[in-house]
Amino acid sequence: MQPLELDMCDSVILHYDGKTWSPVYHKFNTWLDDIYGFDDNNIFAVGAQGAILHYNGKSWTSQESRTPYRLNKIWGNSPNNIYISGDYGTILRYNGTAWKKQDVGISEWLSDVWGSNEKYLFVVGTLGKILHHNEEKWSEHNSGTTNWLYGIHGNGKDNVWAVGDYGITLHYNGKKWTKPIHNSNNRLTSVWTADSKNVFIAGADGFIIHYNKRNWTRQASGSDNWLRRIWGIDHNTIFAVGDNGTILFYDGTKWNKQDSGTNYFLLGIWGNRKDNVYVVGSSKKGLYDRLSEDASSGLKSK
Repeated sequence: MQPLELDMCDSVILHYDGKTWSPVYHKFNTWLDDIYGFDDNNIFAVGAQGAILHYNGKSWTSQESRTPYRLNKIWGNSPNNIYISGDYGTILRYNGTAWKKQDVGISEWLSDVWGSNEKYLFVVGTLGKILHHNEEKWSEHNSGTTNWLYGIHGNGKDNVWAVGDYGITLHYNGKKWTKPIHNSNNRLTSVWTADSKNVFIAGADGFIIHYNKRNWTRQASGSDNWLRRIWGIDHNTIFAVGDNGTILFYDGTKWNKQDSGTNYFLLGIWGNRKDNVYVVGSSKKGLYDRLSEDASSGLKSK
C-alpha cells in the first residue's frame, strides 16, 4: 500500500482486516482523535471543533455535537448510552437520538473517558482531575496528584487505572485511588486493562510496560515514536498506535510493527474482532495547528 500524502487530507480512518491496513475515509478540515463502536454497522469517530462522525456500515456521516470544542475520547456501553470527553470541561452524552452536554461545572480539559456501565463512569483530565458519574450525578474524586492525566481504563468497579505526566499511575479499588510505583518518568498517554493480571500502559518514545498484579515489566516495543493509544481484544491481541503512522501489534509474546501506509499521527483505535479494527489519525499539519491553538489558549497539549 502506497503511503497517503499529507496534502491529500487532514484526517484519515484506517481499517484492518487481519492482514492489511487500508484507508476507508479521509477528509479536509477535520482532525480526528478517537473512535469507538459496537458492531460493524455502528461506529463513532470524534475530533476537533466538535466533530462527530457515525458509520452505519455503508457511509460516514456527520452528527451535530452542539459544541465548537475539541472532543478527545469516546466510550459507551450501548448505542443508546455513549459519552465523549473534550476540552473546556466538555462532556457529551448520546441517548441514541441526539447529543446533549452534561453539566459538570468545570472548564478544564478532559482527556479520556471510561466506564463499566451506565452507572459507573470516569473522566480524567488536567491537574489530576478525576470525575465520577453514578447515573444520578457527577462528583470529583481525590486523585492525590496534580499531574495531568491522559488515559483511563479498567475491567470492573474495583480495578480501574489512570495514567499521565511524569510516569504517574493511579489505581482505583472501588473505594480510593492509590499510586502503584514503577520505575518510569515518561509521559504515559494510555492504559488498557484486560484483567487484574494484565494491565498495559503506553507512552512517550515507544514506552510500553506490563503489570501482572505483582511486578512491572518493561516491554520492547521496537519503536521510539510516541504511542498515543493502546487497546486490545484480549491479553494476546493488543494494538498500540502513535506518531508517524506507528501501529504495533502484541500477540501475547512480543510486539511487532505493522505497516499503516501513512505517516499520520494515529490517536484512536477500536475493533470488535482481530480482523475488524479501525484507527483514526490526523495529518502533521492538522496536529500542529491544534497544538498551536492549545498553547495560545493556555491549555497543555497532548
